[in-house]
Amino acid sequence: MKTKFSAALASAIFLAAPQAVALQINSALRTAVGGQADGPRDLGQNDLSSNEIVYLNFSPRVSIEFSQDWTMYLRGRAFLPSGDVIDNDETQSTLQRETKSFVKLDEAWIRYSGFTSYPGESVRIGHQFVRENDRSWLGRDVDAIYWVLNTTRFTSSAGVFYQFSPYRSDGIDLPPEQRKRIYGHGNFSTDWLPEHQVGFRALHARDVDGSLPSLAATTAADSKLEAVNLTWLGVYFSNGYLNARNPNSIKYWADVTYLFGNTVTAGLANDRSVARFNRQSIGAVASTVAVRWRPGVWPVSVGAEYAYSGGGGKSQYRQSGIQGNSVQFTGASASSYRYNEALRAQLGNLRIATLYASLNLPSNDFSIVLQKFNKDDRFAPIVTNNLSVGTVGGSTDVGYGLDFIASHYLQIPAVLRSLDDGGGLMTEDPRSSIRLRASLFNPGNAYAAGSDINYRVIVEATLWWF
Repeated sequence: MKTKFSAALASAIFLAAPQAVALQINSALRTAVGGQADGPRDLGQNDLSSNEIVYLNFSPRVSIEFSQDWTMYLRGRAFLPSGDVIDNDETQSTLQRETKSFVKLDEAWIRYSGFTSYPGESVRIGHQFVRENDRSWLGRDVDAIYWVLNTTRFTSSAGVFYQFSPYRSDGIDLPPEQRKRIYGHGNFSTDWLPEHQVGFRALHARDVDGSLPSLAATTAADSKLEAVNLTWLGVYFSNGYLNARNPNSIKYWADVTYLFGNTVTAGLANDRSVARFNRQSIGAVASTVAVRWRPGVWPVSVGAEYAYSGGGGKSQYRQSGIQGNSVQFTGASASSYRYNEALRAQLGNLRIATLYASLNLPSNDFSIVLQKFNKDDRFAPIVTNNLSVGTVGGSTDVGYGLDFIASHYLQIPAVLRSLDDGGGLMTEDPRSSIRLRASLFNPGNAYAAGSDINYRVIVEATLWWF
């Protein structure tokens, strides 16, 4: 299947070449040097220790315009840490695993924009970074055919996604749950009042037939043991809440999602052979309500969010597996992980209350975020990417989170404005910067007695070269 995909991409590039009149090439290199300190991911319950490393991160990219209608984009990455580290690139897998040095293909796609006369219409095919405004459904590197149409009256998109490979050199494969899974997505939004948007979206995930091991087969530790047939349907309302440059004094976001379908899970015997298959119907709800206020011309913003995601049996909500969760929600230019960097929670059986404040200046921004996490169903699980231990007992008190982000920016080079990936936003902040991220998670009664506070501190200097 990888061969077929590569052949299709090569054919598309070949078709584009004859239309070239004069190539226009823009390139850039994003370099970052940083240090990261993580507390024990087991909250002190076992024998894990803290981890401190320094790293270099090189990310070259090039945009090749063959003609007015045909464009090709390539983006890669080389990551060089001083030791084992949890890779925190939000475009990667939802399952964080320790890694050493690696090189990776982040994006390789070609875009055609000649189907209509609208300047905001295009089709991209290849390995690409797909996302929506809130990234709670889409925010990952995937192999895709993705169509967008942006006009003054409405915005729409549709695509088919698959993950053939992580395209990285360190041997880390896709998480078992993402293998042999195909997605279909559609989104339509328009203004119901001037500058007030309403959107409707749908996402379907289905594992291909034969993705699970057969009955009585012996499984490995990383075998795929669950197949899904799930659909997310949602509606959202916004007036630019997730755009830090939006001039409105009061910004809001509200969404409701209904998840339905079924899952099939392989039940294992003591020798890890498949003893049975368990089918579970799903009917779950998630919703987020958020508001942010900026008083007058002052560059200060204060805001609050409340996120609900059902839990327990049939009502257990889950995110798509290709979500992002890092967005500009505080009013500052820097993106932040929405559910605490030291915890990195996913929506599902959680109720999250958030208060925050930010200061957004031309060359500096600061954000502080305080959160309270509670279970919806006291006995159902939650998913936290940055911890190696789960909750125990019957308490709903997951704990508190505190995040602080401070950034200093240098000027935006004009050449970077031409490296837009076609989705309306840069893949990364197009400014050189020095940034501090400091995060704490104080576990509640849902974790074992005596659990320690977890922390994560990241200091990173980023510089763009041309």
